[in-house]
Amino acid sequence: MLIRAENLRKSYTKKGRSGRTVSALRETDIELESGRLTVVFGRSGSGKTTLLNILSGLVRPTEGRVLFDGKDIFSLADGELSRFRSRNIGYIPQGQSALSVLTVEENVLLPASLIGDESAAEAERLLDIVGLTELRNAYPNELSGGELRRLAVARALINKPAVIFADEPTNDLDDENTRLVLDLLKRTAEGGKAVVVVTHEQSAAAYADVIYRMDGGVLTEGKGCNREIA
Repeated sequence: MLIRAENLRKSYTKKGRSGRTVSALRETDIELESGRLTVVFGRSGSGKTTLLNILSGLVRPTEGRVLFDGKDIFSLADGELSRFRSRNIGYIPQGQSALSVLTVEENVLLPASLIGDESAAEAERLLDIVGLTELRNAYPNELSGGELRRLAVARALINKPAVIFADEPTNDLDDENTRLVLDLLKRTAEGGKAVVVVTHEQSAAAYADVIYRMDGGVLTEGKGCNREIA
């Protein structure tokens, strides 16, 4: 699948007397291809999460289009967009996002159950890939931070989406778990998915096929990461 964003902009109006307009994302074009891991580096507040949320269909842009194989996803009605996202997009949010009342396996199956396509066999396969098979009946409060993040990767993959978006997937993880999560995302891309990671984690550069930098809502293509953005 080819994902192309054209002339994206996102502005917000500040509350209060001033009613000041803030540009979170300035005019942006980006192209994402299957089989490639794209990393967007940037400081907090640089606009990288805004970009990710627009590309994944969670936030509508003020201007511009996001095309999945030529289809403008924001031309779809809300219900159609939700169904499109469920079947084509996997999203790994920041922090701990597992539901505490569900087991590890139930958490992985949740996105599939929402579209009526549960597959215990697929869940087992993914749990094996992320190294959580022995913890499939455990609850989130029994897992470490790294295990929770690997659970989020498996859950994002359960519907076999064409593209995975990950927002700071290694935030607050130690070096070992950072390597594990980034390796999982790299292998996911090598398996034919388009994978997009926004992060300030310098080590992610070693896993990237394409690197961008985001600063002040402006996206530029870069060759690597440095300590200035950490």
